[in-house]
Amino acid sequence: MPTKTSTPGGVQSLSRAFALLQRLAEQHEGGAALPELARQAGIDRTTAHRMARFLEAAGYIEREAASKRYHLGTAAMALGLRAMNRPPPNSVLVTRMKALARLTGDAVFLIVRIGDHGHCLHTEEGSHRIKSFQLLTGSSRLLGQGTGSMALLARMDDEAIRAHHARHRVEYEAGGLSLLRLMRGVERARASGYALAGADGVAGVGFALPLAMGAEAAISIVSAASRMPVSRRHELGRIIMSMFADG
Repeated sequence: MPTKTSTPGGVQSLSRAFALLQRLAEQHEGGAALPELARQAGIDRTTAHRMARFLEAAGYIEREAASKRYHLGTAAMALGLRAMNRPPPNSVLVTRMKALARLTGDAVFLIVRIGDHGHCLHTEEGSHRIKSFQLLTGSSRLLGQGTGSMALLARMDDEAIRAHHARHRVEYEAGGLSLLRLMRGVERARASGYALAGADGVAGVGFALPLAMGAEAAISIVSAASRMPVSRRHELGRIIMSMFADG
């Protein structure tokens, strides 16, 4: 007689808990009320309350005392960051990044969105190496501070971008990035399909990957400005789109 390693009820409970976490992850920035999360996940309120108590005790979700809205907890975020410490596998995405680095000779970066920031998850170096770029893997910057994260920011609606800038106004303005300047970059990225930047001797191009790839992520190419005049940036933008637009 076969051993029963898990009961259908146990599997169903896990499925519901993960559904709850997934819906919450999608709304992490603004948080979500439990009744709405339960409705979105297709879970009755009694079950949702029981799961929320367990997940909160484990640190995977947190509830604001005043608004009673839930956000992902520190345990969930720590789990994600630990996973990021492992280099991506030799997937189709990484294979394309390698091909792009060979074709252009420049550094190619994979940027993933974590809340209000873009996190550099992986780098493929080209033949034209710049030592300081090697230090970028694992670093995070506010969305809009870099071409990859600007491409991700351009996916957000204008109201969300204004709220995002307001949350980090001091940091943005310290870097000379006013809301007006940020919105201009967003509008250019939306119009062309890719983000462009060039300042302080560095230039780059960023393209937001299709959402079907499983996460909010972008590919960017960065090089010395002397190697990347505006005409070449547009050329590289079209190349990235042709290589990655199908996901």
